[in-house]
Amino acid sequence: MKIDSKQKDIVTKIYEEIFKKINENYVDVFLCGGASNAKEQSDRDKVMAKLNTYRNIRIHYPEDLFMEMLKTDKTQDLMSLESFLADNSDYICIICESAGSLVELGAFTNNEKTVGKVIAAFDERRKNDESFIMMGPAAYLKKRKSQKKNIVYYSKKNIDMLVEELSGIFGINKLKRRGSLHNNPINNTKPLNSLIGLYYFILLILFFYKQLTSEDIANLIKYLYRKYRLEEEKNFDTLFQPSIKLLQKHKLLDKHLYKEEQSRLSSYTLTEKGYNTVNDLLDNLLITNRTVLYDRISFDIMLNKYYT
Repeated sequence: MKIDSKQKDIVTKIYEEIFKKINENYVDVFLCGGASNAKEQSDRDKVMAKLNTYRNIRIHYPEDLFMEMLKTDKTQDLMSLESFLADNSDYICIICESAGSLVELGAFTNNEKTVGKVIAAFDERRKNDESFIMMGPAAYLKKRKSQKKNIVYYSKKNIDMLVEELSGIFGINKLKRRGSLHNNPINNTKPLNSLIGLYYFILLILFFYKQLTSEDIANLIKYLYRKYRLEEEKNFDTLFQPSIKLLQKHKLLDKHLYKEEQSRLSSYTLTEKGYNTVNDLLDNLLITNRTVLYDRISFDIMLNKYYT
């Protein structure tokens, strides 16, 4: 696909009139905690399942994103990716139920870039413990001046109450169908030059274009990087390839292989789950005449494809 002036106008419209408005209506939360096993479901997985029923929230497991980035950039390590967490999330919620999650709590409270976003949830039986964790990281979080509650105690028998309290801290409302987030003081704009930003922008592009090669998707986004001076293109692959892999892992993209002359190329389309995800994102937007906007973009893409 040739990135001509019309394609530039189309991708700019998707970015300016849809992508930015989507980000204004969603909170991104990195959810840390224990892992489930064959015998027992972790509290984190229980919280994840229940928070996914709320509108205006996107829940991510940090390890999913980290592993894709580590595969792409061998110079990265888990500890140096803490700043990546801060740049790609509104909140870092740690369900402190395992040794690993306690290590994460210590690391994130000891980092100025992440500590302001940390919400720590403890089993209520730990509340009066005179342990290093409760007298160290937990006490430090309590002392910090914040617009939100950053320590939560919960009963393992009542995960619903924990989820309700967390939803209040995140500023989301289970019954709110459309509109901006309420009671939420943070800035929700996710830049395109972030893994979360690319993740959702690629979904939007494929929603309107239906099918594109990896190169076409990259070229459209690189144009926006240059137009808005988002970052040097040399760092693009560090974010782009992991976002594609993550979308596939979450079963939102289908990959199609085909041959062109001597080359073996790949293209991508949205799965049914992918289309449903984008429809849910678009359904929350407050855009005047949004159906007209979506039809206009689709029509312009069709005109550009068949009549240029």
